[in-house]
Amino acid sequence: MDNIFRRTAKVIFPLVILVACWIASASTTAARERSWQPQRTWVFIVGILKWQDAETFPSFPQTNRRDVQLAEFFRREGVPANQLTYLKDAQATTREVRARFSQMLSQTREGDFLFVYFTGHGYKSDDERTTYFATYDAGAKSGWSTRSIVTDINSAFRGAGVLLTADCCFSGELVKDARQLNTRFSYAALTSATSDKLSTENWTFTEMLLAGLRGRSYADIDGDGDVTLSEMAENERRDMVFAEDQQPAFTFSGFPSDLVMANAPRPATPDIGRRVMVRSENNWYKARIVEAHGNRFRVHYFGYEDTDDEWVLPRQIREDRNAVESRSASGWQRRAEQFGHVDGWVRDRSNQNTNTTRNGWLTTPIN
Repeated sequence: MDNIFRRTAKVIFPLVILVACWIASASTTAARERSWQPQRTWVFIVGILKWQDAETFPSFPQTNRRDVQLAEFFRREGVPANQLTYLKDAQATTREVRARFSQMLSQTREGDFLFVYFTGHGYKSDDERTTYFATYDAGAKSGWSTRSIVTDINSAFRGAGVLLTADCCFSGELVKDARQLNTRFSYAALTSATSDKLSTENWTFTEMLLAGLRGRSYADIDGDGDVTLSEMAENERRDMVFAEDQQPAFTFSGFPSDLVMANAPRPATPDIGRRVMVRSENNWYKARIVEAHGNRFRVHYFGYEDTDDEWVLPRQIREDRNAVESRSASGWQRRAEQFGHVDGWVRDRSNQNTNTTRNGWLTTPIN
């Protein structure tokens, strides 16, 4: 019996060591914990697609609003109702936005995380020294200035980190102003346009923001199971340049560039996430590969709804010279590489396609 035990132990012990080593190895490649926790997160979303002064600020279609999806995402993730404010259209007057924002900031605590998002119209003062986000009653009153956002945060925010985002014209001014944020907390700012440029009417920027937060596999550039802050910024840059021929803006301080914003499943093939040109109904359209099965690919067309996704064959796909598909976003770890007008990276928009609407429908194919 002793001999049997010794022989069995000789077999089992190496197996235990092997399994332990395998577990240790697997743990080194496992996805890391998401950096923000819903219970410690404060979310302030302002989405305005129609205005009191409709002549100055033309309305956008209301169908399938991505700002609604963003608010719903944070609700589902468990952000407490009293820590999530979503002001929509007529709710978002200048007075209400400023008052509710100040109220939220006053309730934050040490260690908290603040997420801010705006979508709608952006405009500049007559002397172009101040940039405003157009509140519902903008025109009759001044809108929500990017400078005031930063000033209010500096005055009242007690937390540890801030992420500012905006999808509108001249939104890059928020990135410039963000550099005046207090150094006692970490911050990042990511916007759809630079401070001196118009922005597309499509939801391209917000769709990628949602994809990153939701942990879509194509948002994970290096395929390690994590969607990081730098990957979200790099994906925005690639999408906006490829699909809209415009530059977004981005800056950060205090946060590590590999801050984990979401965990993502590993992509089934390296093709997932590729930005390509797809021939459909005798025209070429800009698209992203979002799924693969055998020799077929499901693509999502930039500027179209998810219901318009199609399965296509390789012969319908071609590469585009503007598509950047590197598997690394490490360049944004260096502050000098942060992009947008604030760092002098300005792209010519003279050939910008303007035949788009806010609901995402591309009315002119690319020939």
